[in-house]
Amino acid sequence: MRRGNRSASLPKETLLKVDKDCLVGMELHREYIRAIIETCRRRGIKAMWIKSTQTRHGIHFYIKIDPPVDAHTANNLQYLLGDDARRVDYNRARINSRLMGWNKLFEAVGRRRKTIYSDAATKAEESTRGRPAAK
Repeated sequence: MRRGNRSASLPKETLLKVDKDCLVGMELHREYIRAIIETCRRRGIKAMWIKSTQTRHGIHFYIKIDPPVDAHTANNLQYLLGDDARRVDYNRARINSRLMGWNKLFEAVGRRRKTIYSDAATKAEESTRGRPAAK
């Protein structure tokens, strides 16, 4: 039985993190990206961009979403997107303890994320950021 929403005191999440401990072929990788976008869309969430880093065991995915969601919803979405089950369970315990930094993925220092998907509207917004407004 669940006692209230323990994630209510935590900030809303805009970044999903998924740990996939396997490497697959390019076609299946592309299909997985489409599945991320569709899974979010079915829940009224837009995947703004997806970035990844290769790890020793597979790939870490970072998914920027809009609108932001509560911590439990973010953790559930990560599970639906195939996040490591043990990590999902640890995250649940961190959320229930109201730990601010509940959503951890460990990366090697200096590792850069590669953008593998970006929504066209997001690209346009980011390309005009910092430029003076047109008169």
